[in-house]
Amino acid sequence: MCVIGACTSGDAGTSVDAEASTGDATTTDAPTEHPPSTTDDPGTTTTSGSDTIPGATTTPRDDTSQGTTTASTDRGTSTQPSSTDEDGSESSTGVPPMNATCRDDHRVVAFVANWQACPTAEQLAAYSHVVVAFAVTYTWTESGNLCDPECTLQPVEGCSGTSLAALVETLHAQGQEVLVSFGGAGMGGIWEGTCGEMVKCWDACVGRADAVADELTELVATHGLDGIDIDYEYCLDTPEYRDFLELLTLGLRERLDRTFPGEHKRITHAPMDREVDAGEPYYEILRRIAPAIDFLMPQYYNGGDSPFTDEGLARIHDHYATLVQEIFAGDASRVTVGFCIEPGCQPVATQPAAVEVIQEFDARYPDHGGVFFWAHPDDVDAWFSAPFRAHYDATVCP
Repeated sequence: MCVIGACTSGDAGTSVDAEASTGDATTTDAPTEHPPSTTDDPGTTTTSGSDTIPGATTTPRDDTSQGTTTASTDRGTSTQPSSTDEDGSESSTGVPPMNATCRDDHRVVAFVANWQACPTAEQLAAYSHVVVAFAVTYTWTESGNLCDPECTLQPVEGCSGTSLAALVETLHAQGQEVLVSFGGAGMGGIWEGTCGEMVKCWDACVGRADAVADELTELVATHGLDGIDIDYEYCLDTPEYRDFLELLTLGLRERLDRTFPGEHKRITHAPMDREVDAGEPYYEILRRIAPAIDFLMPQYYNGGDSPFTDEGLARIHDHYATLVQEIFAGDASRVTVGFCIEPGCQPVATQPAAVEVIQEFDARYPDHGGVFFWAHPDDVDAWFSAPFRAHYDATVCP
């Protein structure tokens, strides 16, 4: 995700000017959002290192475990995997013991930057869902992203040293759901220039919604994914772009349902919060496609409202309530609360302040959809995610 005035380069972790990854100049500031994907960073190839996550089991998931996921609302899908033996001792997987009988009704969704080192077992113990970021249609280079003119998906890695297939196998064995996020800042962002004048990787995809939906469905099938997240943070100023986002979502829903009969695959969206203000094009699209998506992940760290101030949190509550009531007919389980812990975010989320924010959501919406955060590399020792897991364990299923 990008920071106001700069983006974080995933390959080196340094700030660079927010500019078009395809080489065209830009002058506008970038909001805090997903950093440009650098999954093709030659410095993080998967030819070295173990193909497993340290301390985590890689035992394939039994097919019957898929039955723990519900059809469309995702309630209870963040079932905490058992990592304890029958006597209650910690298992040999290295994952801390958790309550095997507790089915948590709230998500802790972690975006995993797939050009970085994999999450540790301690981190994974706190996550209910992992969203691998990103699937893209460009090749990363030090001089900028080279967009595929046909909007063809590039190979997707799991995380540094681990293939996507191995990552999915490991996480499924531990009970987590795994989605891949398509898009991100490297595909192009509205902060990079003037819509209609700049050309980014997304532009090659407009008019190709069916082909992209086919590729994403194949990605799910090939790697046994639980679904696809759509991270679109680009122009919606003309019908062509609005149609692309809408048709991509509906086409993907149709293909996933047809390809996996009886096995529900998830579709999520992770928009910037201001882009889904009432009346905005993205908001109106969501009103139409709501039945096709499982849950929404608004980035509550982009629009200038901080959840860590009384005024900002009040506005976020109003915004959240509108999404719940107007888009999802009052079903708060389909809207998560987004935080960012990457240095340079505005604001950078902290603990215990973030849990205190969620406690206010608990009071207003006891069935709210949980939390997501960007991104796992800064969740060292699960300092940010573990307090959410502890909070839900204590309050939802003690």
